[in-house]
Amino acid sequence: MRFAAVLFDMDGVILDSMACHAQAWQEVLAGLGVRVPLSFILENEGALGAEVLWRFLDEHGPALELPPLDRQQAQAGMARLLDQQAALYLERQAGSVRPFPGVRRMLRGLKRAGVPAALVTSSRREMVETCLPPEIRQGFAVVVCAEDVTRHKPHPAPYLTAAGRLAQAPQDCLVVENAPAGIAAAAAAGATCYALASTLTPAHLAQAQAVFPDLERLACHLGLLD
Repeated sequence: MRFAAVLFDMDGVILDSMACHAQAWQEVLAGLGVRVPLSFILENEGALGAEVLWRFLDEHGPALELPPLDRQQAQAGMARLLDQQAALYLERQAGSVRPFPGVRRMLRGLKRAGVPAALVTSSRREMVETCLPPEIRQGFAVVVCAEDVTRHKPHPAPYLTAAGRLAQAPQDCLVVENAPAGIAAAAAAGATCYALASTLTPAHLAQAQAVFPDLERLACHLGLLD
């Protein structure tokens, strides 16, 4: 185990939650008359902000017969959509979300090895506290949520913040991600990134230094299984 700390994304890495998040997004956007494919949501996980929405509507707006939307409107509208999606997810989906197999073994292995873990998510703290079982939350020395940073993935700020709180240099940390925006954030922070093909194919995750099918396989690679 050559890493000083391991920084985990939450949705799609710790929690098997992306199908539920996507369903909530599709329902919210359907209210605007916009049908968004599942692939778009998964490929932009962690970075579904005003700029991404604006680019999508700018590209697909004519076919959807939507009125032109400028960036300022997109930013104002996206804040409302984020609130709606979060409320819908918490109301209808959060109760069915479960941790992936291997999460507890991974965290136990890191504890035995004396390697601290951090949770670094674009989700709000309310989602972390609602969806993550307490015994798993307690396995993370640091939790960085959407409210803790002003710049989000693919910006490096979330991972730099987590490394700083752990008093570790980013280049000594391993990031575990499952989406391109998170991989880009890890690279920009200077960390090593291993990806899990839990929601996307390995081809989508090619910018990571290595890709594993699941946490169990990654924990085995790191020598952390009990």
